Amino acid sequence: MGFNLKIRGVEIPIGLGVTTLVLFMVAIGNLFSKKIATVYGVSFTIVLYTLFMISERINAGRHKEQRSDLERFNLDHQPQVSPETLRARPGSVLVAVRDYHRMWHLQKVLEKTNLRRHDIAVMTVRQISAGSAEYDLRDDQLFAGYEQELFSHVVTLAEKEGKSVELLVVPALDPFDAMVQTAARLRASRLVVGVSARMASEELAQRIGLAWEKLPLPRHPFSLEVTDTDRPSIFVNLGPHPPRLWPEDVDRLHNIWLRLTEREGIGAKLHHRDVVGVALRRIEEELDGAQRGEILRAVEQTLQAHE
Repeated sequence: MGFNLKIRGVEIPIGLGVTTLVLFMVAIGNLFSKKIATVYGVSFTIVLYTLFMISERINAGRHKEQRSDLERFNLDHQPQVSPETLRARPGSVLVAVRDYHRMWHLQKVLEKTNLRRHDIAVMTVRQISAGSAEYDLRDDQLFAGYEQELFSHVVTLAEKEGKSVELLVVPALDPFDAMVQTAARLRASRLVVGVSARMASEELAQRIGLAWEKLPLPRHPFSLEVTDTDRPSIFVNLGPHPPRLWPEDVDRLHNIWLRLTEREGIGAKLHHRDVVGVALRRIEEELDGAQRGEILRAVEQTLQAHE
């Protein structure tokens, strides 16, 4: 970008990097004008130039001071991550970070995790293009200034809590795939992410869940926690797991079991799990039959009732 400066009818193109030239031309213009204008013009030019120089030195000093605060990291390239390469035991807690201004979820994990039972691994995703995935990335492509500053904040938070963390940068086309694949390869017990500014927490959890479904069999099950200070936390179990039933559904299940064992004379061999199994098989059959619309309407009504 630039602009034009007109001196005595002559237009001169001015860019952002030609401040010195502008001041010089102003001084020359003042030199051929009246004496008072020359004195004040030259004085003004000197003062203005001095202010520019002082400002530049201050900004350079601040920039240098900020860079000296960053940690120095030694990069260890690994073709695949595993508990052995990252020194994180199976069952670790994996925390995904991206914005060092929003790391409350990491702070919460550091405060509540007992390192005797669970290691903490902190990862960030370095998104790359499809073409870049075919070649080995240089260090500055994988670990640029932002990643250095991000992990410097991570280390500072961990040191304040007196805990150690394992750091990991994962280059990937899709951040959701990268998170679930890393959690699976580390055999983590929990993946913790912060909320997204671009989507609701429920949608974020769904996107991560769909990425988990794309993992090759057998899929490693783990829990997902989407948490931050400004939204309610969401907890999702990825993989087969016993469902947490609503209290009214537990009562309903027990009443059905009583009716079948006492009134219908089936006997004491029937268990609650058998009732659930019959109900699930019936729903599965009806979803493929004429009752599909009725089942879907019942599901929507249940969702609305618990909102």
